[in-house]
Amino acid sequence: MSEMCLACALGVGPCPVPHWTVSHKYDKRGAQLADGHYSRRTVGSPQFMPPGQTLVLVRDDAVFGWWRPHPDSGLRAMNGLDGWTCTIFRNVGPVLSSKLILAAERELAARHDCGPDGLLTYVDARKVASANPGYCFKAAGWRRSGRARKGDKPLLWKPFAAAGQLEAA
Repeated sequence: MSEMCLACALGVGPCPVPHWTVSHKYDKRGAQLADGHYSRRTVGSPQFMPPGQTLVLVRDDAVFGWWRPHPDSGLRAMNGLDGWTCTIFRNVGPVLSSKLILAAERELAARHDCGPDGLLTYVDARKVASANPGYCFKAAGWRRSGRARKGDKPLLWKPFAAAGQLEAA
């Protein structure tokens, strides 16, 4: 878990910093939250992240999953990019999604290095109820950088050097 902020340590007022708990790809709460995400392939499955190296972050009201092929496997991601991909993010709570994304970036940067392609995610505009798909990522400093190989989903990107920062480096 993240280092405790002063408000949490003193037990005063609402916490200004969203906290994640590091978990695993079989986390029950994470799987329940994943069941409501548009990318979920098998609702009810105990595993909600693909094989490979992962960093799974959970809260009572949110789940965030970072993924990359394990560096020792010799495998490459299907998109050919070498970075960490957010394969799932679902927030059903009151904290702004962009704040949770920034906190998830900080958790990743505190634990792992990253390939040259930085932080990546895809948003399926056909499956989200937003006039601006991926807005929460854009509000956290991500920018559009092409499309998926099939061309149906925009690729959002952020340099790893800017992880946890509002402005992209």
